[in-house]
Amino acid sequence: MNEKEKEICEDYGFLFCDNVENPAVRLTAIGWQKRNSREYYWDNRERPFGFLFQYTLKGSGTLKTGEGTFQVREGEAFFLQMPEEEIYYFDEENNKPCWEFIYIMFSGSGVLPYYQYIVNHLGKVLRLPEYHPAVKQLFELHFQAKNGLLQNAFTADCGAFRFLCLLCDMSGGGKESRSGMVEKAKAYMEENFQRQISLCEAAAKLGVSQSHLSREFFKYTGEQPVRYLTRLRVENAVKLLHEGNMTIEEISARCGFSDGNYFNKVFKRYMKVSPGELRKQMKEQGYLSVKV
Repeated sequence: MNEKEKEICEDYGFLFCDNVENPAVRLTAIGWQKRNSREYYWDNRERPFGFLFQYTLKGSGTLKTGEGTFQVREGEAFFLQMPEEEIYYFDEENNKPCWEFIYIMFSGSGVLPYYQYIVNHLGKVLRLPEYHPAVKQLFELHFQAKNGLLQNAFTADCGAFRFLCLLCDMSGGGKESRSGMVEKAKAYMEENFQRQISLCEAAAKLGVSQSHLSREFFKYTGEQPVRYLTRLRVENAVKLLHEGNMTIEEISARCGFSDGNYFNKVFKRYMKVSPGELRKQMKEQGYLSVKV
């Protein structure tokens, strides 16, 4: 094995004596590695409770879950809860060496809802550009650990929680990379969300297939176009609830929903309250505006 292929591990674990009881998010480890042998093998079935996010910088590795076997390549990551029926490793026959990656491990009573949100919207295996704010936060945490800057639990846990929030932020893809087609799709939806337009209609307008539009939209925004359209409708519904005295049915129709019952169901799924309850809250609290 020559020097270029040499395995490297720069890992830092954290166990602070001074911390609050049962913190919402607890940073347990951060690391950067280069691996190229079958000795790198992790079975999550008997590991202690926690969460792992691992982002591939170069090469590739293998992940086995109940959904199948995945080759995790450059620009891709996996997000796992432990213990679970999952295994990840370096396959000397099928993976491209060296597998270079950066990872973070955390636990805590408040992590699960964020984990579920991220997996539900992005999947356990997800693609992120290296300039994504969440990836930048990983590098920042590793730099701080390497240089002894994470000297107490509160600084370390704050960094881990910031990472989770950045990963949840679907608008966090940055402005370094643009797609003309995606920008046109956004503009089309913003101009026509009041009508009951579909993804198929938007794709046809742009002269591409529905599947191609979905792939490109997710690649550049980290969000599926259907969810973007629905969020756009909900955001405008909130504005109408705040600004005027339109009925729920009128707002539903104005924002492109097929009927009031469906509008109520979707609105509550996004906002955690019904349109009527939110309107009441806004009036009682005297909000000047509401940011969705």
